[in-house]
Amino acid sequence: MDFKYVEVNKEEEIAVVKLNRPEKLNTLNLEGLRELLEVFTVLERDDTVKTVVLTGAGEKAFSAGADIKKMEKMSFQEARVFSILGHEVTKKIENLNKPVIAAINGYALGGGCELALACDLRVASENVRIGQPEINLGIIPGWGGTQRLSRLVGLSKAKMLIYTGKVLNAEEALEIGLVDLVVKKEELMSKVMELAKEITNKSSLILSFVKKALNEGFNMDLNRGCELETELFSLCFSTEDHKEGMEAFLEKRKPEFKGK
Repeated sequence: MDFKYVEVNKEEEIAVVKLNRPEKLNTLNLEGLRELLEVFTVLERDDTVKTVVLTGAGEKAFSAGADIKKMEKMSFQEARVFSILGHEVTKKIENLNKPVIAAINGYALGGGCELALACDLRVASENVRIGQPEINLGIIPGWGGTQRLSRLVGLSKAKMLIYTGKVLNAEEALEIGLVDLVVKKEELMSKVMELAKEITNKSSLILSFVKKALNEGFNMDLNRGCELETELFSLCFSTEDHKEGMEAFLEKRKPEFKGK
């Protein structure tokens, strides 16, 4: 795939999607969002990809968010289109049929934080600065930040961060659960790829079931969530991978999953 603002590389069964505008701290405009949407749409259909890593080019930023120069003169309708497209991208990432890991280097602000929130897991380098500072620009988060941040860290902490526009360092983000792991700056991609390979060794089909159970069940009441889990648990027993997993356990060997 050949794009202007996004770079995609495959390492075996792992796709590395890189926001590629380092001279602008990987900020996103309409074209960049459209490219991201296309990339994740293609990856959704690519059965050779089992896990996706999302990161930013350069050492300064994962993404500093939306391109403020482009936003400054937006009309009401233009801002609405921009927000809708941002939501399409974050929903596509969140609901992708395979795990997505954010490798967060440097700044992850505003829309950059929202992209990270849409991922399944967030690994941060020790130089990370992350938050939703939109309030300082006279706007609110527009790509899901008010919704996903509160679900991840709790409503009160989300209000504190969004009301004040405070930007957190890596350890502060880890403490409240905004990121899952903090690593040395020079080890970010190696640690993330190590994690991605560990996940990729699981059954891609069963991973899609558990992601569905977690994501959809989280927004249901407990009874409905448990019903969903029961259906997906039962569905596992119609797969070849369930048989392989159990046979491998009983035979004391590593399973060889086929995603079937």
